[in-house]
Amino acid sequence: MKKIKLILTTCWVLALLVSSCAPDTYSLDGVTDKSDIHYEITQDLAADPGGNTVILKNTTPGVILNWDYGTGKSDKAEVKVQYAFKGNYTIKITAVTGGGLVELDPVTITVAQDNLSYVDDPLWTALSGGVGKSKIWYLDLNAEGVSKFFAGPQFFYGMDNGWLEGGDNGCYGTDCWNWSPEWKGNEWLMPQGDYGSMTFSLSGGALITTDHKMLGKKESGTYFLDTTNKTITLTGATILHDAGKDGCASNWSTNLKILSLTENTMQIGVVRDKCETPALLVYNFISKDYSDNWVPSDTPDPNPEIDLDGGSVGDLLSTTTTSTKTWHLSKDTPFNWTDLEGAFLNNWNSVADYEAAGWTGYVAADQATVVNNKISFSENGTVTTVDSTGKTASGTFTTSTDGTNVITFTGITPTFPIGSSWATVSTTENNQWKIIKTAKTGNVVTDIWFGKRDPAKSEYMVFHFVLSN
Repeated sequence: MKKIKLILTTCWVLALLVSSCAPDTYSLDGVTDKSDIHYEITQDLAADPGGNTVILKNTTPGVILNWDYGTGKSDKAEVKVQYAFKGNYTIKITAVTGGGLVELDPVTITVAQDNLSYVDDPLWTALSGGVGKSKIWYLDLNAEGVSKFFAGPQFFYGMDNGWLEGGDNGCYGTDCWNWSPEWKGNEWLMPQGDYGSMTFSLSGGALITTDHKMLGKKESGTYFLDTTNKTITLTGATILHDAGKDGCASNWSTNLKILSLTENTMQIGVVRDKCETPALLVYNFISKDYSDNWVPSDTPDPNPEIDLDGGSVGDLLSTTTTSTKTWHLSKDTPFNWTDLEGAFLNNWNSVADYEAAGWTGYVAADQATVVNNKISFSENGTVTTVDSTGKTASGTFTTSTDGTNVITFTGITPTFPIGSSWATVSTTENNQWKIIKTAKTGNVVTDIWFGKRDPAKSEYMVFHFVLSN
């Protein structure tokens, strides 16, 4: 084996002055001389005849060494580095001592030949296009405000979330959650614009160039993809991101979490440690090839199959022995949001869940009044409402016949207060509701969630009504 070693002696000095008639006085350790720090840098020629495998080992007790080995960084006591490409690599070393930081002399090692087996993992290919190739990536938000694959350019995850194909749905601890907002309707996330590009190359090295058009700078350097731990480290560059959160993270390049990586898409998580509470800012990227070949879809809202109690929408709402059905707002779960497929966006199953959320404004004391919000549909097409304040209204309604389960109101706009909450029951600008979900008690549909489509986001605000008679 070829070895480069520095073996020296460490000397630590601690001054503590104690006096019975004066306060204790302490002093910091003196600055450690770099000659008092020793370590080993070893090229393992048995593993790689070209010297591609390099072992970095700290042999100084009480001192932490920060290694910057060109393709990544680490502060571990022993690090194995595998260089895929031949060339000269300079290893920079900083010692963290009791007296402060000590910059050690850099060490340059020579790798005599390529070992491309270190970059032939499918994830390396997905990221760069493969050995000898390069691949361009964009943030999934363009100058027209369009996100082509994801709901938006940025999601938020807990600190213990990670690779989404592993763990328990990407959870590797206790701080696991996610919020995946659609950019439309949440434009405060970041302004629309051309954010530039990132180019990952495996031609002559693992090289990266970034063109931060929104930040007004260009960068170039190297990168390392840890396929085992699903992290990526950039040296000399940072990932594409928005200016608004630039100061919210202290690290935009080292050991960033990869949540997903496919041929067309990539999600990279950056730790938010300077603004608000710690969380992962997850940036969503699409490949240039995917972006160039993307064709916008013009599909209508999906219509999940709804149990209409064996009849039509009109039959469900109004047909009984008296030709009228009255529905009252649920006291336990009066409102929520769903996606376009009807999946709830909040896990609320009781009033306690609303209270625990802390922002809904709906509390147990509201339950007694909420049930007084009622709407009655009659077989002849008339509809009447009475709200919890005693206010009444009447009008007519029609129902769709095309399977969309839409109710259109005329002469009345059903509106109900939801207790002390800021939320209210209301209709769309076209004065419509859509039946999003139903539920049965026995053989009878006793619960309906009427949906109000958001004008910007792909979601419904839904209002839960329960059969009164």
